[in-house]
Order: sequence, then C-alpha cells, then structure tokens
Amino acid sequence: MRRADDGGAGDGDGGVDLRDFLGTRDRGPRIRCPKCRWEPRSHDRWQCECLHVWNTFDTRGRCPACAKQWRMTQCLRCHALSSHDDWYEER
Repeated sequence: MRRADDGGAGDGDGGVDLRDFLGTRDRGPRIRCPKCRWEPRSHDRWQCECLHVWNTFDTRGRCPACAKQWRMTQCLRCHALSSHDDWYEER
C-alpha cells in the first residue's frame, strides 16, 4: 500500500483530530506505526493500486473500491512498511 500525497498532512503536526473532539479516540485498539509509534489521524490517506484513496484503518486494510486486502501498510511519517495487523494494539 502506497501513501497518498496529502500535502504534508500526514506528519501528525497541528490540527484537531475528530476522534479527540468526539471523545472516541480511546475506544477500540490503539493504531500506531510499529516502527516509529506515529498515530495516524482520521484525515490521513493511503492509495491503492486501483488509485482509490482512503484511510486504510477505516477498513482494516481492505480497499473499498476494489476489495484488495492489503497485508502491509507504509507509515506516512517514517515510510517503513509493516504488517497491517501490527499497527493495532490493545489498550
């Protein structure tokens, strides 16, 4: 899975995460890069081979356009590839 060009929005700096505003960030597993510990926000996007752009964590790595199941996900901060399942941590 390739990262989508988000104009730098994927660096995790500034802005308000909707999950923080709604108080839902603490529900479910924590999602963060297993290499650098960066936590993606709701507006971060990845691009599928079919060119569809979406937040891969909304669908647990399955492209909603072509149904491809991505096993690896690239971090938008450190650019490392990791198993998609390794991004999920129980609280």
